[in-house]
Amino acid sequence: MDERLKRAAETGNVDALYSFIHHDANVFKRIDKMEFVDTPLHVAAVAGNTGFAMEMMNLKPSFARKLNPDGFSPIHLALLNQQTRVVIYFLSVDKDLIRVKGKGGSTVLHHVALDENYLHLLSRFLDVCPDCIFDLTVERQTALHIAAEKNKFEAFKAMVEWIQSAFEDNKSKRSKILNFQDKDGNTVLHLAASINHPQMIKQLIECKEVDRNKTNESGFTAMDVLQRQTVSDNTESVNILNSNPLKFQKLSKFKILKDAVEEMTPETMGVLLIVFSLVLAMTYQGVLSPPGGVSQGTTHREGKSVMSTFSFLLFYISNGGAFLISWVITLVSEHINMDMSTSL
Repeated sequence: MDERLKRAAETGNVDALYSFIHHDANVFKRIDKMEFVDTPLHVAAVAGNTGFAMEMMNLKPSFARKLNPDGFSPIHLALLNQQTRVVIYFLSVDKDLIRVKGKGGSTVLHHVALDENYLHLLSRFLDVCPDCIFDLTVERQTALHIAAEKNKFEAFKAMVEWIQSAFEDNKSKRSKILNFQDKDGNTVLHLAASINHPQMIKQLIECKEVDRNKTNESGFTAMDVLQRQTVSDNTESVNILNSNPLKFQKLSKFKILKDAVEEMTPETMGVLLIVFSLVLAMTYQGVLSPPGGVSQGTTHREGKSVMSTFSFLLFYISNGGAFLISWVITLVSEHINMDMSTSL
């Protein structure tokens, strides 16, 4: 790169940039033809010159995805040089820059998973571009794998909680990311076991999608990995891994019901809808016309149930409970049916 152009990028001098374009109108075209190169956008990203970076993104957006000879894109360099404002600006222009892979196949999400000073960016990256959680390094590791392997618990915890929340209604995505195997066949549970981290293991066991019996390329489960360790104090981790998952799973009653209905076949769900619709109709009719009817005539009991107060309360509570349960299950079933129809 010409020194004058480099200096303009380092100092953020937009006027000097346009002066150079007047001098050499094809300069960016030549730079863009190079496979690996430090562009003016790379230089501005390192220096934190947001204004210059904005101008360059406007003139040559392709530079944002180009890697330099060290294998870094402009957003990688901005992150590694603590230029947070530039990183956020890049995302405001193109959120998919999070998914640009640099050296080792690492995205900026992989980098922030390694540095817990960037937890605020971790959440922002995931919210802006949810599917970046599935991006893999050349070692076939997700950011979650890296956080587990390098013992970055806060980043790990934040990602697991985000996965459970962001993909609450998508069981297949939760299962995919939590059970994904790297090049050695290790899931995040294997890696948490390999560093004997009880908190990580517990948080994973709380997720019902985690498969504790999955084996890696060596044929070992997470429990095998734990038991093969030479460390003496792994009792807590072993106990957690051996425990009933329901002990840790924090599921609401509604969530349990919803998951149970989700696992039903369409035929079973159809039959249930018919049954509960009938129950709804019967219980509703029971409220309008209680057993024995209501008093007629002009007495002070006109319009009141002929049943005794105790019997009426017993009937009313049980009938109301049946109505409410049928109504909730019908709503859940209809909601899931709509989701299934939409996905098809």
